[in-house]
Amino acid sequence: MKTKKFEQSMHRIKVMLEEENKIRDSVLQQQRRIIRVCSEAIKSIHRKEFDIADEKIAVAKKMLKEVLTMVKGSNSLECWRGLNDAAQELGEAIFISSMIRNDEIPSVEECQISFTSYMLAASDAIGELRRFMMDSLRTNDFENAQRAFEYMDYLYSELMTIDYTKMLVGPLRSKLDAARNLVNRTRSDLINAKQAFELKESMLNLSDKLEKYKKKI
Repeated sequence: MKTKKFEQSMHRIKVMLEEENKIRDSVLQQQRRIIRVCSEAIKSIHRKEFDIADEKIAVAKKMLKEVLTMVKGSNSLECWRGLNDAAQELGEAIFISSMIRNDEIPSVEECQISFTSYMLAASDAIGELRRFMMDSLRTNDFENAQRAFEYMDYLYSELMTIDYTKMLVGPLRSKLDAARNLVNRTRSDLINAKQAFELKESMLNLSDKLEKYKKKI
């Protein structure tokens, strides 16, 4: 049998696969770290510890840049999927940080992630904005609650204009289906909270007037 070329090819393939496997292990480990750091950043943002959040976002950006260099030229789909998840989490942290502080929403270039990760991060940010809005309502902070809802509605409306195949935009459509329910529920929650607050204020004012009237009698 003439198998020399086949055996040489198999040897090269084994060497390549071994190297790919090492890269895969490193990438998945870094992916978990990036996601954890970004999750911590989002928690800090909700606690309004913005300096801490900024530091963690900067660390996550650096880690993502390093791991992108690591996988350059890799054919492992699992590696790239893992990186997309990490980039998406980073983008979400950046979005939340800017919107809660009412800063300009960063561009895709500033986030340093792919356009797909950018859109998916924006769709995920809708859920975190709802969380911020509900926290604001608990303290009757209607200004921040209203702004959070406006950002939610804006992101959803803008992302709904993207009508391309899943091959290009990933699971954006399914995320937007969930986001639509969040936006509608949040709109109702905001209206109900405002009405309840106004009713309570009216009752208190009426009670004060009655007390003053009784004192005059």
